[in-house]
Amino acid sequence: MPLPKSLRRQTASSSASQTRRKPCRICHNLDPRSHPSSVYHTESSKEATASLTLVLDALSLSKTKDPAEGGCRFCGVLIHALDAFFEGWRGCRQRINVDLKEKGSIKVGIDGDKWKGELVEIYTTSASRAPWPTLGTAHHIPANAGSDDTFDFARRCVQDCLTNPKHVACKLPSKSSIASPKRLLDVGRIAAPIRLIDTQGKSFQYVTLSHCWGSGHTLTATKSNWQKLASNIRFDALPPLFQDAIIITRQLGLRYLWIDSLCIIQDSVRDWETESSKMGAIYENSYVTISATNSGDGGARCLVDRWKPIKIDYENTTGKAFVICARRMLEHHPDLKEGHPARPMGPLATRAWVLQEHVLSTRVLHYTATELLFECKTSYRCECLPSRKAYPTTPALIPKAIAKKSKTHDPVWDAWHHMVEQYSKRDLTVPGDKLPAISGIAAKIKEATGSSYIAGVWKDNLAADLLWSASPASSSDSNRYAMDAYRAPSFSWTSLNVPVTYYTPDEEEREAFRSSIILLSSSISATGLNPLGAVSQASLKLRGPTVHALLSASQRDGIWEYALLIKGTSAISISPDCLLVEEDITVDASCVGKTVRRAHARNELSSFKAPVMCIGIARYDSWTSGLVLGISKRGAPIWERLGTFAAGIEAFQKADETTTQIA
Repeated sequence: MPLPKSLRRQTASSSASQTRRKPCRICHNLDPRSHPSSVYHTESSKEATASLTLVLDALSLSKTKDPAEGGCRFCGVLIHALDAFFEGWRGCRQRINVDLKEKGSIKVGIDGDKWKGELVEIYTTSASRAPWPTLGTAHHIPANAGSDDTFDFARRCVQDCLTNPKHVACKLPSKSSIASPKRLLDVGRIAAPIRLIDTQGKSFQYVTLSHCWGSGHTLTATKSNWQKLASNIRFDALPPLFQDAIIITRQLGLRYLWIDSLCIIQDSVRDWETESSKMGAIYENSYVTISATNSGDGGARCLVDRWKPIKIDYENTTGKAFVICARRMLEHHPDLKEGHPARPMGPLATRAWVLQEHVLSTRVLHYTATELLFECKTSYRCECLPSRKAYPTTPALIPKAIAKKSKTHDPVWDAWHHMVEQYSKRDLTVPGDKLPAISGIAAKIKEATGSSYIAGVWKDNLAADLLWSASPASSSDSNRYAMDAYRAPSFSWTSLNVPVTYYTPDEEEREAFRSSIILLSSSISATGLNPLGAVSQASLKLRGPTVHALLSASQRDGIWEYALLIKGTSAISISPDCLLVEEDITVDASCVGKTVRRAHARNELSSFKAPVMCIGIARYDSWTSGLVLGISKRGAPIWERLGTFAAGIEAFQKADETTTQIA
């Protein structure tokens, strides 16, 4: 898709005239140097490189004159690239972010949700001369995920991890001490039939598949077809994604593959509970996990054509012609500054079960729309950044947290909170899987800390764990209501379908943090064979400071707001777990008062002022944080959580030390 001839064929005189001008006030001639916001990095003792981030107005850029009419040729390059990959950008009122780095490629992104996480990369090839001094090259990415080059890259990544002595965290126990999954798919010999085998407790080297089931038909193992699948499975009878997983397994030189839908008897409750409770170990002990990141279901292959780059013809001020390349890419690289791991984008990244599959795997190959990414417990690589780097990775989250443990602070709890925040944003097909789908991670945390686990919170970090806050997406979101069926106790974040957050204190606040509660007792009843999975009930009995208050509800601009009214203090805003309603307390069919409860979708919302109880959970210097509680439907003395609050300690000056049971 070449630029207009007017951009490519300008007279030498007009080019020379443009050269004498100051840099373009919009794009600064795509030069990271000599700008008031330029940053210089000393990467060696000999030279410093410059970087620059420009924030451009989309409307202003789109109205830039044609270069033949005196417009900027560098703005023309940006416009050409944006036209090719971001349809409709000219009409948007968003900011365009242009990241420039000396001798590096140019990355262009647009604010807003429409193109969130998508970038255009502008670069020159290694075979051609750069059209201007600061533009650099980019690594070649094969056009198809099933190319020989991509398979070579995958094999190099895995082999380097297996053989590199620095990858201590990636070393598995001896083969003889690793128990294989109960069943595996035998795929390794092309001439032999593909079939399910019972491992009979023997050890095998195998690959795992991490994938979306989707809403369509998925081939599954059942009580009725298990024997047939153990005899022969025709390759063309498998879903396209499973076919690709078999091809990848064979390309890696392995014979066995674990796919949950085929290796767990799906209509056997006992088999599902037994095998799903072992998923953490299954993924951790596998040779590598194939992550079908861009596949929405079994019908969507992962060995597919990638987004293709385009070529932009460009002439410099002397009339010399150059070819510039531009390609669409996803913003997936680890964030070194914030310490965040890679962010593979695709349908799979929205699924709740998948988080623990990636956290617990030792090695992962992420098949995205643009390229292949590799993570292990030690390093990260991708096809556009193939050099081995000790970047933060998802499989390294727990091992690194364990390694950093100190006498004053346990980073494992920070890692748990980070994973819960990410997990709570993801989707579940079966609501009852909320606890089972993170039980593998919980098992690792339990192993590292020795703490008791109570339906999503930890005994040894109870105060901080109880202070989670719900962050609903919008006031109209159906997830802002309580669930109709019981799934978890109200004190647990797993009782709701909302993203949650934890307050992250700075070092000074962390030192000042003090728990205000004592756990007197707890109870929990698991519903199945997984002790860290689904529960039928759980409760906590706490000793701590409590005050009685009124909770008021009012609506402003269509949004419901809730505030505590405590005698002697100003109104205190609370963070509600969901929408709330006032209800009568009934005992023996007679009304004895009012309370507040989480609202269900069937409830009619209205303004109210009703009594609640507040329990202080922790203190930060002159502040106290705690829970707002309403009386349970089972009646006093059992309370249920409604939300969280933070207030000055004067609100709790007249608090009583009481025993409170929360369920």
